[in-house]
Amino acid sequence: MKRPGIILRFIQSKLYLGREEQEAETLAEIKEGAHFSGHNLWILGFAMVIACVGLNTDSISAVIGAMLISPLMGPIVGFAFALAINDAELKGKSIRNWVWMTGISLVASVLFFLVSPFDNNTAALSSFAKASIFDILLAFFGGLAGFVGIIKKEGVKVISGVAVATACMPPLCTAGFGIAHLDYPLFFGGLYFYLVNCLFIGLATFLLARFTGFHKNKGVPGFRKTVNWLWSFFIIAMIVPATYIAYKKWNEQHARDRAFVGTDKQRIDDLEKKIMRLDSLVQQMKK
Repeated sequence: MKRPGIILRFIQSKLYLGREEQEAETLAEIKEGAHFSGHNLWILGFAMVIACVGLNTDSISAVIGAMLISPLMGPIVGFAFALAINDAELKGKSIRNWVWMTGISLVASVLFFLVSPFDNNTAALSSFAKASIFDILLAFFGGLAGFVGIIKKEGVKVISGVAVATACMPPLCTAGFGIAHLDYPLFFGGLYFYLVNCLFIGLATFLLARFTGFHKNKGVPGFRKTVNWLWSFFIIAMIVPATYIAYKKWNEQHARDRAFVGTDKQRIDDLEKKIMRLDSLVQQMKK
């Protein structure tokens, strides 16, 4: 009779998501990540140039390197965490720094693509202009993994991996290319991709912060209800276009597959006809 209880306790011990740091340490780490001046400003500029070069030349390794060193995720996590604990100071600081980082990244990418001798729209650039439902899943689960990395001691490796998986920086490069070359569908596609990543990384951070107990500051009455309503509104606003894009991608892939099968069938038919003609010729020669 005791065995089910032992098994359940064993499973709970393995799945337990506890905090390995004190709350003050986690808050200090998030505040530091949301900071934008000095080192972070220079790192962002360098990372943006590296990402633009990588996308402009189809160099995946350069893009990955840029995502690893980019500080763009800091204010996103900071704002979502501030919403979870109702920290007005951190909210204001994070949203201001997020706007500054986004603006500076766009300006840097526009300037790069204006002077770059390679003015063609590469496959790498185009790939960050259409965010589908699968990119939403990447951002959301990447955000969950990122916050687990924050509350875990020595979680730097996890956060670095999340920065690559969620890809906040490349869509801004695509948007910058769209501005530089007056390609507005590319601009809006890249900007939408970037906002999708930001929203769902933030949502994952918010939910996990609440789940792990970081919501002691209740704040003004009705605050939580307002926040939940806003999350719902923005989630729906982002999911609907992403679902439509995923549906279009599926249709395009299905059409390509059908065309490929049709081409193969035509080749087989042509080959059979040639074999039949050859066989007929051999028979005539025998006579």
